[in-house]
Amino acid sequence: MIQIHNLTEYQVEMLDHMWSLETLEEYEEWYNLLDEEDQTLAESLQEMILLAEMDNLMGDCKDAKEVLKKFAL
Repeated sequence: MIQIHNLTEYQVEMLDHMWSLETLEEYEEWYNLLDEEDQTLAESLQEMILLAEMDNLMGDCKDAKEVLKKFAL
């Protein structure tokens, strides 16, 4: 499950709308209707989703942290 904290109500509404779009074409049509400021916001929200999903996939990386401790000065 992706969780992004501290979003404004408007950002949540935009994300909800983005999730409701079923195809890339629908997304592109919607995106092209946005003004420049909202396009920037949509792009930022997309990046937040990608980063949150990467965090989910990576987990806490306990094994990697233990290996890296051996090389810490």
